[in-house]
Amino acid sequence: MNVLSSQQKALILLAPLLVIVQVIAFQLFDLWDHTWGYLLGFLFYWFLWCIPLTIIVCFKRKIGLKQLYAPIVDQQSNLVALFLVFLPAVSTGIVVFSEYVTIVDRNVIFLALLFALINAPLEELLWRKVYPMIFPRSIWWGFLYPTICFTAWHFAPALVRDSGMEGGITAFVGGALFMGLVWGWYSYRYQTIIPSTIAHILTNFFAFTGFLHVNFFA
Repeated sequence: MNVLSSQQKALILLAPLLVIVQVIAFQLFDLWDHTWGYLLGFLFYWFLWCIPLTIIVCFKRKIGLKQLYAPIVDQQSNLVALFLVFLPAVSTGIVVFSEYVTIVDRNVIFLALLFALINAPLEELLWRKVYPMIFPRSIWWGFLYPTICFTAWHFAPALVRDSGMEGGITAFVGGALFMGLVWGWYSYRYQTIIPSTIAHILTNFFAFTGFLHVNFFA
């Protein structure tokens, strides 16, 4: 039986803690201010969890940003795998973005793109790079466990705001589960987060366009 390192134990414990803290934080921030509280919840998520955990792991392993995004040359993905990676972006574009793109103004587009360019890379680094890197030989800890926690954390924003998606919170969290499984599998299998990061940016951009319009600009 393999003995877990202190770093591995810490990441195992921190993932569910992240979920619990973020659910509470979003509730409290929303009570403080119904408009800015939502944004503060994400800032809390990025600066308390995503950025520090990624930096700490990289520092301890002496890994630079270039190495984090370096593709593994000896593992070639196939077109079916790439199609699955980009399927969430395609479906979100068709179901959500197409409904709002003709009625939103430039502010919505700009804010949605800004959010996507920040949130997606940070999430991919934490959930799809750090965990597979720390647990390279464990499908459970390197792929399934972070996918479950990635999905669960989406309850935090979903419980305080309408996602703007048909199906509400079920569709929002269910979509996160599907995306987490597809992107997590690809990243674990091919040891690169480049395709999943691009797909995540597009998906966030399409989805957040609808969210912003419904909650702040409608």
